[in-house]
Amino acid sequence: MKKRNEKNHDKIDTTIIEHLACLEINNLTLQPPFHLVSNITWNDKGISFDGEILVYNNKNLVKSNVVGEVRVQVKGTTTFKKIHKRDKIKHPVKKEDIEVYYKFGVGVFYFVVTINPTTLKRQAYYRMLAPFDLKMLLVELDKNGKKSITLDFKKLDKGALEPLCNRFINIVKKQPQQYIEVSEQMNFTSYKVDISDINNDYSDLFERTAYVYGFTADNIGIPIDVAQLTKIQSVKTESIRLNDEEVNITYEIIETEDYHKVVIEDTLSIELQKEKIAGSFKLGKLKTLGSYMKCLQIINYFMVHDKLPFQSFQLQLRLDNKKKLETIEEDIKSHKELIDVCSQIGINENYVFNKDENLSSLFNGIIKVFKKKQYKLLNINNQEKLENMRLYAINLSDYVRVRLVFTGDNFINFYSNEVLTTIGGLLPKTDLLREHDQDDKIPVSLPDNWEDYYQRVSIYSAQNVEEMAKDANFDFEIVKLSFSDKHHDIKAHLTINTSLNYINYYNKFHDEKYLDLALDLNQRHLSKFLTEDIPKVNIYLIKLIKGYKLSEEEQADILDIQDRAESATDKTLSFACEVLLESKVKAQRIFNSLEAEDKEKLMEFPIYHFYENLR
Repeated sequence: MKKRNEKNHDKIDTTIIEHLACLEINNLTLQPPFHLVSNITWNDKGISFDGEILVYNNKNLVKSNVVGEVRVQVKGTTTFKKIHKRDKIKHPVKKEDIEVYYKFGVGVFYFVVTINPTTLKRQAYYRMLAPFDLKMLLVELDKNGKKSITLDFKKLDKGALEPLCNRFINIVKKQPQQYIEVSEQMNFTSYKVDISDINNDYSDLFERTAYVYGFTADNIGIPIDVAQLTKIQSVKTESIRLNDEEVNITYEIIETEDYHKVVIEDTLSIELQKEKIAGSFKLGKLKTLGSYMKCLQIINYFMVHDKLPFQSFQLQLRLDNKKKLETIEEDIKSHKELIDVCSQIGINENYVFNKDENLSSLFNGIIKVFKKKQYKLLNINNQEKLENMRLYAINLSDYVRVRLVFTGDNFINFYSNEVLTTIGGLLPKTDLLREHDQDDKIPVSLPDNWEDYYQRVSIYSAQNVEEMAKDANFDFEIVKLSFSDKHHDIKAHLTINTSLNYINYYNKFHDEKYLDLALDLNQRHLSKFLTEDIPKVNIYLIKLIKGYKLSEEEQADILDIQDRAESATDKTLSFACEVLLESKVKAQRIFNSLEAEDKEKLMEFPIYHFYENLR
């Protein structure tokens, strides 16, 4: 009872509370560099506002230096709690007041000043309510039918008011009331997120307001949503030293109001509550062999040095699950063995395994078959004997297929330099073979003058590009190398048909390196056969696909090709020329005149795909 009587004795009249609250805000306004002028009076009789703060850009307080004004509301309240320890308070705001603030269209800078009745110590708190904030509060109150709403107010430190006022003026300018009212009927072409109340203090980052603006075709920004930041994510790559090697590590740092989280190589996660230093390593499912090895090495580094190896961020961490990681060195040794075996069959460290893959079963099988040579486990064609120098497409699981060549007692990667140099590809020169051998037999052993009977061609020329790309050991750079002069005779007419396959692949999957390879093949082939028209057509087509505009000289060349096609009654070539000249109507007329079989053949060519997309 005594305590209650003391509180009653300390009770302050509401008039004094209001006066002290206004006095505190005026004091916070009157701070260096003195760019703010307060027009706040304790006995203000306005409808809802208690006055305004004028903001200048110079300490010379003349009209030409005015930035704008901020309408304010000041409320005082008493509390016996230690004010200086509270960074945030809650305070109710009436719906009828919010309605008035919104009607004026300039928002309100709302102050709540807490006063200790015993010590008379005061602390100001604030909430910036821009027009769109007020609109959202009214929408919420209309939904729940309440007459007031309790809001959070942040502590206002001395010297912080001027930048807040400038920020508030800028926000209000972006939120005209007439725009807010029509926002639901507008169509927007782009969007922008604007985080308010930004300063150099990131301690309250998750309490700041983010406005979403939709932009019209006329580049008018209209507020359409408001939210608070809940998570910050950043992705970085850092070069660190592990086991005397420089290794690039990609990691993601996630911060929320309650915790920090680091995700390394999208596999190893470390989560740490902000109030604690204890955490744990969580090793997720393997995605690539290389990223998993990096994660194992980072865990091992931490076990040895009791810290993470990164320079760009520091994380004080005490592991909860250290005992579970004591076998890390053995894990690294086993994983290195797996990487070596996978490398032999062409599955590189960056290959991304399917998320539904049974990795344990897959990796055990790879070790048994390709390290221990238990080839019977492959179950190839009902256990038939493996043939020397034969290509095999082997399904290691439902998701992993590799293409390998069996030679001697080993499998070698089909997409490797070893295959290019030891096997290669040969194409018979049919006419010469007939002259040499009336029985049309290809000799088992090649004569010294084999080049008289065969052309050297890429070993991948006859392979389906789309099927090759599905192989886990597929290597585009090896395929590209196979078409170099060392491994492929560019004069082979197979070159042109092969290039069409790569253009078709690009049209389906939009990987430009395949288009570049097709262009290279046609250009090199044309350099050997300057009068051929087909490689020219393909080159012009590729240029158009890439978005180039053909020059007048190139268009004239196409017209010359068209004349030759008409003289030879080559309707397919005539069709291609009209497509290159982007004359869809004429091309359609030629296509319609073709026989059904010719139409069907033409539809398989990339020129027809381009024709279909002409406008």
